[in-house]
Amino acid sequence: MIRKRSENKKRGVAILAFVTALLVIGSLALWLFQLSGSTASSSLSFYYGTSAIYAAESGLEMALAEFNATPANDSDSDGQIGTISDNDDDTDDPVLGVARFWVIQSSTTPPVYQAHGRCTESVAPWSEITRVIEARIE
Repeated sequence: MIRKRSENKKRGVAILAFVTALLVIGSLALWLFQLSGSTASSSLSFYYGTSAIYAAESGLEMALAEFNATPANDSDSDGQIGTISDNDDDTDDPVLGVARFWVIQSSTTPPVYQAHGRCTESVAPWSEITRVIEARIE
């Protein structure tokens, strides 16, 4: 009779240890899933942000090419030399990879231009990623 109680106690401790180990392993697995999800989200934000800055830089280079042409030439046909797709119509903005860009003249004296790059992704929060480069042309 004494022997059976001892075996039952061992079985109870073994079950308790197994359930505890299962909970710890399950919690670690859930934590790893959460960690990989947040890492993927951070990577996408970095990718779209980098694409937007490169698009803005390309817009600035395109605007400088309009200035440096001999004679100066409005290569994108928006009506102004130095601006790119400055017509408030997103559908005709040039696209570079996953970002579109446009350049506007924000000041005439001194001449200051802003090159905007914006992610083309339509899903939030990435649809709001915008990068701006401002340059003074002299």
